[in-house]
Amino acid sequence: MPAAAAAAVDEAALRTLLPAGAQLLHGPLLLPFGAHERGWLLALRTAEPAGGVAVWYLMPRPGDAAHWRLLRLRDPEPADAFFDIELRAAFAAGPAGARDLVLLERYTRAAPAGGERHDTARVLRRDGDGVRAVPELQALLDGVADAAEARRRLAPAYERLLPKVTGELAAAFASLPVEVVDLTRLERLQRLQPGHPLYEVYDAANGYLALRGDGGRPGYVAALFRHAEGGAVVAVQQRWPEAQRTRFLRRDGDSWSEVTATLLPAWREDDDCTLPRRGRTIACADGRRWAWTGTGFQPAAR
Repeated sequence: MPAAAAAAVDEAALRTLLPAGAQLLHGPLLLPFGAHERGWLLALRTAEPAGGVAVWYLMPRPGDAAHWRLLRLRDPEPADAFFDIELRAAFAAGPAGARDLVLLERYTRAAPAGGERHDTARVLRRDGDGVRAVPELQALLDGVADAAEARRRLAPAYERLLPKVTGELAAAFASLPVEVVDLTRLERLQRLQPGHPLYEVYDAANGYLALRGDGGRPGYVAALFRHAEGGAVVAVQQRWPEAQRTRFLRRDGDSWSEVTATLLPAWREDDDCTLPRRGRTIACADGRRWAWTGTGFQPAAR
């Protein structure tokens, strides 16, 4: 579907979700929060006498485009009753897969006419199923009204944003589609740092990692299987306390292709199976075992 047609469909769907008076602004935006290629920024001035401006970001849920995730970016504040607030610009900034959403706002005293004006900014980063402000970046944009100048000031900070992790599996895990690993690239790399509360193990030599989950969100296990024709297959397992989901992917140029059905025609992605930290055999709770041959998996002796 062409981008314009997709945007029109999105807008029609969103109109059924919004309260009267909501306005769609600056949408769709590309990959804010490292999340989805389509999203809408929404602004609503609340009814008098409370006044004030609320801002939300709406995007399709990863892997479930029929449902939408709502991120609250700005609730009306008490000071809003004394200010006119204009959202002057909204854009995504930062490295691919780890972008923040930047809102440039202008506060003008409602009375007397032509009163004090101040330009300010919000820099918002996805955090789990919500967002959080990044005060150290917002401070760089105080008084800035121009998006180009804002990008220039932010650029040095974003050059230092992503933590360094070595190894082929870490690089692959950081770049997997959000439908497979519902974390931003920044969140993934942070969780691979020893000392992070959700870090479990990263064995770069054997191509294996495990990360704990939190707040009802899954943990992840991933294992690398080197392919005889070059490159590798990555097995990724989402883990909840009483369930799991395992998928197999192979890089295809700059993107990833799911190859589960090709490599394991009888595989059920919710099977209770353990990915290997050492060796190349997957063991399942029902006794089945699958051994990597270099080009695919074959049943192995129990």
